[in-house]
Amino acid sequence: MITRARLGEAGLALLGSVVAMWPLTTLLQGGAWLWGLVLLCAFVGAVGASMRLTRATPGAILLVQVVALLVVVILLNVHDHLDSTFFSAIHDLVQDANSTVQHSAAPAPVTPGLLMMLEVIVPGLAIGVDFLAVTCRQPALAGVPMMVIYMLSTSNTGDALNPVFFILLATAWLTMVAHGGGVLVRAWSSVRARALTPTVHDDQLGLGGLASAARTLGIVTILLALIIPVLIPRAGPHYFAQGLGRGGSGNGVGVVAFSTTVSLARDLRSTNGAPVLNFRTSDLSPPPLRVTAGGSYSDGEWSDFPSSNNLIEAQNGRSLPLPFGAVKTDDDSVERLQVSNNTMDAPDVPAPFPISQGSFGDVQWGYSRDTQQPYVSKTVKSYAVDYFIPQRDAYESSRATDPKEFANQLQLDPKSAVRVRALAKSLGGNDTFDEAVRIQNYLRSDQFTYSLTLAPRRTVDGKKLDPLSNFLVTKKGYCTQFATAMIMLARADGIPARMALGFLPGTPAPNGVYTVTQSNAHAWPELYLQGLGWTRFEPTPAERSGAAPSYTDTSVATGGGRVPGQSTSTTSASQAPSSASSAAPTVAAAPKANSGTSDPHLLRNLLVLLGVIVLGLLGALVLPLVARRQRASISARLREHRPVEAQWQVLQTRLHDLGIPPPESESSPRATERYYRSRAALPTEGVTALHTAMQSLEHERYAAPGTAPATIDPQAREILRGIRRQQSWTQRFASTVLPGTGRAAFGRAMRRIADWPFRVIFRQSRDD
Repeated sequence: MITRARLGEAGLALLGSVVAMWPLTTLLQGGAWLWGLVLLCAFVGAVGASMRLTRATPGAILLVQVVALLVVVILLNVHDHLDSTFFSAIHDLVQDANSTVQHSAAPAPVTPGLLMMLEVIVPGLAIGVDFLAVTCRQPALAGVPMMVIYMLSTSNTGDALNPVFFILLATAWLTMVAHGGGVLVRAWSSVRARALTPTVHDDQLGLGGLASAARTLGIVTILLALIIPVLIPRAGPHYFAQGLGRGGSGNGVGVVAFSTTVSLARDLRSTNGAPVLNFRTSDLSPPPLRVTAGGSYSDGEWSDFPSSNNLIEAQNGRSLPLPFGAVKTDDDSVERLQVSNNTMDAPDVPAPFPISQGSFGDVQWGYSRDTQQPYVSKTVKSYAVDYFIPQRDAYESSRATDPKEFANQLQLDPKSAVRVRALAKSLGGNDTFDEAVRIQNYLRSDQFTYSLTLAPRRTVDGKKLDPLSNFLVTKKGYCTQFATAMIMLARADGIPARMALGFLPGTPAPNGVYTVTQSNAHAWPELYLQGLGWTRFEPTPAERSGAAPSYTDTSVATGGGRVPGQSTSTTSASQAPSSASSAAPTVAAAPKANSGTSDPHLLRNLLVLLGVIVLGLLGALVLPLVARRQRASISARLREHRPVEAQWQVLQTRLHDLGIPPPESESSPRATERYYRSRAALPTEGVTALHTAMQSLEHERYAAPGTAPATIDPQAREILRGIRRQQSWTQRFASTVLPGTGRAAFGRAMRRIADWPFRVIFRQSRDD
């Protein structure tokens, strides 16, 4: 009975479909989507095998496979819209897929809409392969849908595919044909057939003619697969919505152009790791490098950013005036930043804001009167700038801002104005600066999720939400959404605000050099405050942007936000707005689509729950003991001769348990301090403790023996206390039962076990 399922042929059909879809990895970012498609193809293949066991007709088998695929795709993508909003949600996902295809260059991001379309098209074609090769036993014809899957890649890439892809595809198809031919011949073993061509004495079944026809068909199909993609017209590669950090040439070498159009739905989510520049700085916590600021917002898109026209000419080494609205204080601090290997195309030049002076070699440069952004006459590879660190003491709460001077920077988006005003009013604040900080803290809180994948646009009261309202309702987005939300909330409070675009500083290498890549593209708001002028705020969660600016009081506003797949962080009582003036805003949420219905994923949820329980027991029983043993081993090895080193390495393991792994390579204490300050959103006390600990470690390593402090335990406790305060109870619980040190040790043990057979084999072969 099991032979009716034709599992061998079904396995070959699945293999052929997987090989055909493999070239899609050259078009799309990431790899998780590929495994999802493989599982869907395996699922529809299993459905086909089950139906063949029932002796169903070919048409019925095909229909059930298609219906099963559509049901699974619906449950995976729009399970929360199984009501009147179903077709609207499908329409939004299709639009999202269309937008990604039209505006993306390879490798394109796998957006929710594009993923849904892939889940329909690729497994749908896999159904065609299974139907023709297995159900109908026509493996030669199954090459057609396989070729269609393959052509999805060949007709959309700007470069030639690696020949390995085609060789593997042709091999898989010919294997299917050979296997299918063998099955048919074995079925004919008792039948005399008349050859269609002259036969030799040994060819009593007339297989020579059939083999000749099969070879001809194979050759024709392979030639079509080579020729048709060449004949199909295709557009040149498109830049990703003229995205922020797009590369110059196809080989990753060249300048980086910069767009002045940013969409709330598409841009600033690049994962391109191509470098933009390197820099060194005296600042332990360097700010983002700005490229432009200003712009106007309309229907989910920022545009009309300032150009490099009408600049004020500047000279190397000559001080620039203070930015508009800023006043000098006794505590003013100036840091220096030296850039090398810059690939940003002129006239744009990334630099912190505000700069006090610059040095661009023999290249002419100037700065904008409105934004004080520097611009250059031609691309400059190396340059240096000095920049101010804003001080909160400069803020003048008694001076009022004249709305007439900032008409454009106070304009609200009409479609979201009502929702934005209500939310801004609920957050409250004692003065303008306090209102700004409360907005920042709210957006960095655990109520919001940082994600490069946006939630589908919801329908509330029968109307689709505009992009900004959709973000405020779904509370899911990336830097563009967070920055836009803070800008509009600040404007609702009467605070002039504008959009700034540039790059995050990245993470320093052990030698102290920062590398900024295209994936560091970032957006943030700048608010005008009397005495401070235009001032940077950071509403994007710390997992992406790091600590909030120090002048907004990092001990209050450093944590918040979460990234799917990572542990969450709950805002402390001091971070949240007071209950009197900042209760959670009342927002009309979309009705739950599946209320009153049974859970369609009950079995999957039960399996997930069982897996979580098993993993939890494993971590609770094993991993904490492994982590403790690691720390005891470190302490026993070093505490007698190098006590500070021992305490520091133990502290590193505890930081690893809290989700902050140690640097990838050994580095100096100062470089290590920069690394942890960039990775951990520490309060002021924690930053001081980290600095003191690094000084003690440096003293023990390099000073005369016996002169270093005997312990850094108080600093270690302060650092750990500062990090734990920012974490939710779930994070603290996870760090206790599933410590990172224990997980790493467990992983190393598993790898040694997996490598054991190879070590035995190679050792034995050498002995022989």
